[in-house]
Amino acid sequence: MSHSEYTQAELNYADGEITVSIANARGASELVDWQTNGFTCMQHHSSVQDWADEEHLKKVHIPEIAELAKTLSGCDTVVTYPPLLRNPRIAQEIEDFAPIHFVHSDFTQDYQPMAQDRQRDYQNFLQPVLEELGLPTDTVRNASHMLMLQFWRNTGPLQPQTPLAICDANSVPATDLAASMVEAYGGGAFTFETFAVLGAKNAQFHKWYTYPNMSQSEVLVFRTFDSRLAESGDAFWTPHSAFVDATAKTKLPPRESVEMRALCLFN
Repeated sequence: MSHSEYTQAELNYADGEITVSIANARGASELVDWQTNGFTCMQHHSSVQDWADEEHLKKVHIPEIAELAKTLSGCDTVVTYPPLLRNPRIAQEIEDFAPIHFVHSDFTQDYQPMAQDRQRDYQNFLQPVLEELGLPTDTVRNASHMLMLQFWRNTGPLQPQTPLAICDANSVPATDLAASMVEAYGGGAFTFETFAVLGAKNAQFHKWYTYPNMSQSEVLVFRTFDSRLAESGDAFWTPHSAFVDATAKTKLPPRESVEMRALCLFN
């Protein structure tokens, strides 16, 4: 993909702050696809009336995302995680839910064993999700192939202070990833491994993109786990990070966004 630069920004890699070029993905000369590059942005109509109402999102948006994830992946079952809201009010209450200014990809190759092992504390999170969706307790355990798709939507101003930058998965080799344990994220009683990304050696080769002026009718889809790619050693990660948008001459309003995770299961 060719770069049409949107801006330069300092990103917080695991081994220090590094200035990178962030391209306008809307101007990419080649098709950007979540199966090839790890991410894509698409039009997606939602019937959500209030993006700040978590209960409303659970009722309306969870089924919408489950349907979209099934259409995109062709999977047999979708386990849709609860919505994760990031806005100034929630960030004051729960620090973890502020925009994340750290280059990371949410899950490592440990995701499948973690999600399927009865003894791992991730079950403290996963089993209530299955119960809420009316799915059997062994739904995840019985899957032969697992894919995690994430859906990021800008629900506030078209140009916020801290939009999302996302990296072409194929431009980040496994040697640039360092597993890091996350404990009690958002106050939850569970741990999981995430990939912190190293930049000192190869940041100049990491291909960063953003989608300026995302509307509520668009959703950024990206892949953060695929058990088959993990087995083959191919890139299942999609690094991403919030960044400070310096393109505006005036101060921009805080970001408001909603994230959904859809665990796609194949029998």
